[in-house]
Amino acid sequence: MQEPPPLSAAQSEGGAADVLGRLWAACSCWIVAVMFFLAWWWPMSVDHGRWVKLGVGILVIEFLVMHSSAFLISISATKEGDVRRRSLMRLGALYAFFGAVIALCFHSWEILASFVAVMSGRFCSVWVGGDDANTAMFRFRAAAATVLYIGLVFLTILLPVPQGGITPAVLREVWPNAGTGLWQRHPETALATGAIYFLLLGLIEARPVKPRSGT
Repeated sequence: MQEPPPLSAAQSEGGAADVLGRLWAACSCWIVAVMFFLAWWWPMSVDHGRWVKLGVGILVIEFLVMHSSAFLISISATKEGDVRRRSLMRLGALYAFFGAVIALCFHSWEILASFVAVMSGRFCSVWVGGDDANTAMFRFRAAAATVLYIGLVFLTILLPVPQGGITPAVLREVWPNAGTGLWQRHPETALATGAIYFLLLGLIEARPVKPRSGT
């Protein structure tokens, strides 16, 4: 019986890199989830209430993150490491520009920092990936994130959301020029959505990739 080929150093490093990428992506999501929860229930404890407005901005910028999924799926299927990395660097520069524009609109660099934290984990997963299992898993994660985001947005719109610490007096203090949109009039809805979304998204990102069995 022919012995299986020994595990190469590259394969061993790839496994460690996959674990690191998944943990990076998951932890970045959980950190953002904690910030959303704190801003929801104890808004003045986080940067003197500025995270109430930032939370809404981060959810807006998450649309941009989901928009990037199709491009990242295509790049993750690329076998050549150098080609994949060059494509990631170009795409990263493009989305960094878009993120900076949105951050300027909200007058907050914290939004850009949160955007970079989440995107860096996803880019890291693609950077070290490229095989069929990773490509399939990335597609699953992208689809799950889209369904999760849309589902939570509609759920928190249709169902009552606890006010938490977002009282009318606090809202007037931390966001005096808020507009008339739902998330602007009731930011607790956006903050609740963000807390649950990034918590569950971290669980999705942490899911291990199981390689396909050979035929």
